[in-house]
Amino acid sequence: MTTLRLPQVQARVTVTEEQTVLEAALDAGVQFPHSCRSGRCGACKSRLLSGEVMMREHSPFALDVAERDLGYILACRAVPLTDVAVAWSNEQVVAGAQARIVALHTMATEIYRLVLRPDEPIAFSPGQFFEIELAPGITRSYSVASEQGSLELEFHIRAIAGGRASSILAGERELGDLVRISGPFGSAIGADQTTGPILAIAASTGHAPVRSILSSSYGRRVHLVSFARQRDGFYLNSLYTQAAEADTRFTYQAIMTGAAARNASASPLAEAISQLDCDLLSGQVYIAGPPGFVDAAAELVSARQCLTGIILTDRFELSAAAATS
Repeated sequence: MTTLRLPQVQARVTVTEEQTVLEAALDAGVQFPHSCRSGRCGACKSRLLSGEVMMREHSPFALDVAERDLGYILACRAVPLTDVAVAWSNEQVVAGAQARIVALHTMATEIYRLVLRPDEPIAFSPGQFFEIELAPGITRSYSVASEQGSLELEFHIRAIAGGRASSILAGERELGDLVRISGPFGSAIGADQTTGPILAIAASTGHAPVRSILSSSYGRRVHLVSFARQRDGFYLNSLYTQAAEADTRFTYQAIMTGAAARNASASPLAEAISQLDCDLLSGQVYIAGPPGFVDAAAELVSARQCLTGIILTDRFELSAAAATS
């Protein structure tokens, strides 16, 4: 056995054989920042202060070689080989809070709109997400759709057939109910006074955090490339169309990927990314949606030779239970 030291919470944790830093911390009751637990999102990116770890396979978009050389690890993929000390980013404030449900209804086919009002305002930045305990032992991560500075936290949640979270939202939660939330987590758009354009590439409920980004864009140019299999998948189409008409700094593409697109020589995603102006690749590229979509889009963007900006990703992972139901 080895020992994990977490100086931010003044904790020492015993790590069993083959256990990751994140698993050991969570087992000890430490609220360590995380999301996917599979090395795909980067939410648990931390600095290794001392000791050695073995890194299991992970996405290069969650942790690249340069970051590893600087001493960063993914806690969900790092297995301690010796006693270690680890610190997560100071921006990742992990705090539990109580919030009341002030809105809960379907806003589109198979998509719920959930709005929470915390007991005390919680600061967040566009592109970040929260963990919500919908019921004891049932916790899910959702990106916030609210404008920065809002007193309420809005989330768009896709209904999954047979999913436990979906059944709770459909029949077990009501207006006025209290839930526990923690966060915010994840990479933020506009952090550290970042300038340059924002390129958003989104599918499914990945459009929710784009809404937050658009309403809190700091006067920067924003271009959204939106993907859906069918027309009703563009559930925020009217919002984005009106925004594009009202503000020339915002531009919007809606691209169908269903049956009508299958005869194309290249995938709609590949075609759209290949045609993006290089100027859009000079700021922050924010990609949100299902894991396969995010991975494919990030790889295509990375392959563009004129990319000089940074890629931020938000993968909407299914829980194991939901994925197998």
